[in-house]
Amino acid sequence: MIDEARHLAHVHRKHYDAIVTGHKVATVRWGESLQVGAATFVFDGHPTVLPLTGQVIAVWRYRLDELTAEQAHEPPGTDMALFAAQLRENYYPDMPGDAMVDVAEITIVQVSR
Repeated sequence: MIDEARHLAHVHRKHYDAIVTGHKVATVRWGESLQVGAATFVFDGHPTVLPLTGQVIAVWRYRLDELTAEQAHEPPGTDMALFAAQLRENYYPDMPGDAMVDVAEITIVQVSR
């Protein structure tokens, strides 16, 4: 059961393992409202996993065309132009190059039941 007091954060199913293992500690969002506090991470289209209970620790706002790998919690040397192109291709086809994006730092507490 999902705690209604928690914010829901929808995440692509391909990120499940990286989030559970702690390799993915941030998510970049455009036009969504992730807020600091308790969150339930729901993996869209993943038929076999339960939602994860966690926290949004912090949210920072940056211009997409100025976003650095460090700010996005990506490995040093990440091609950020390619990163932005992949955000558009996979999630936000209407996002302009100078969009303001939110980088939310996340942590997982446990699998929800």
